[in-house]
Amino acid sequence: MNKLLKPLALGFTSAVVALAACSQGTTGEDDASVGGATSATTTTTSTTSASSQGGATATSTSTSASGGSEEKETDCSNGKDDDGNGFTDCDDFGCQGTTLCPKDVENSDALCADGKDNDGDMLTDCADDSCHGHPNVTVCTETACADKADDDMDGFVDCADFDCWLDAACAATVEAGATQCADKSDNDKDMKTDCADFSCQKTAPACVESNCGDNKDDDGDTFIDCKDFDCQYGGQCPKSETTDATCSDGMDNDGNGFTDCKDFACQKSPVVTVCDGSAISCADGIDNETNGFTDCDDFACRNCGGDKPFSVATCAPCK
Repeated sequence: MNKLLKPLALGFTSAVVALAACSQGTTGEDDASVGGATSATTTTTSTTSASSQGGATATSTSTSASGGSEEKETDCSNGKDDDGNGFTDCDDFGCQGTTLCPKDVENSDALCADGKDNDGDMLTDCADDSCHGHPNVTVCTETACADKADDDMDGFVDCADFDCWLDAACAATVEAGATQCADKSDNDKDMKTDCADFSCQKTAPACVESNCGDNKDDDGDTFIDCKDFDCQYGGQCPKSETTDATCSDGMDNDGNGFTDCKDFACQKSPVVTVCDGSAISCADGIDNETNGFTDCDDFACRNCGGDKPFSVATCAPCK
């Protein structure tokens, strides 16, 4: 059962985030500018903070030559201190969060059931959002749907938990499954019937846009053909920007003014791994966008400021 889908600046950092998620619309996240040149040989201490998102603060020191840009660790696997700051390879803050040096994570069945706080966020196993919110983790599920207990510690009890939507104990309160989602009745009395109901979209195979070229709303979710994410993520829309290939080619494939990882469609696509923004990419320990912020410290994963705060399933919810 699928769960709901949750810059290192040297000298001077400016981070501007524009993220307005309209109904399956698009927006973008501006990259942070990294400043740099120095007029004399100096030793600079840089501090990177998670932009008031509760992340850890790290400090590193680097030396820059007169008139040039600050050096940084250029090779994270050669056993050398390339930037001369006293830290080598993965011990250097400039390497942390890269594919060679991913940060500590807690995002698998093994890591979510070992009784350890593997990623150092003070949360262990299923109590960690990166465990109970991760679509590939199966050990953190609601095991009993009528015991009035939050068995998987994800904040949802019994039928309020997506894990229980297809359980017989929730048949009277949740509209879910092939039968209820095709009977033309509002079974859970939420003013939405069949595929128009979110619980049906997540549990009934029929509630998927099956034909992406018939000019019809096949799944009843009010989005037609290539305006429906079912079609975009399925690779059936040539002008969409929702795959690793189209989100890393330097082109604005869907013509909305945002390119690659600045496109909201790339950030939220469940099949894109090169951009932060999905429940999976926001819990992989890698700064996919190379903007200096990793996983939940990246506004693409969690942004609790502004008029529309949001957080992916594998990051702590906004309060």
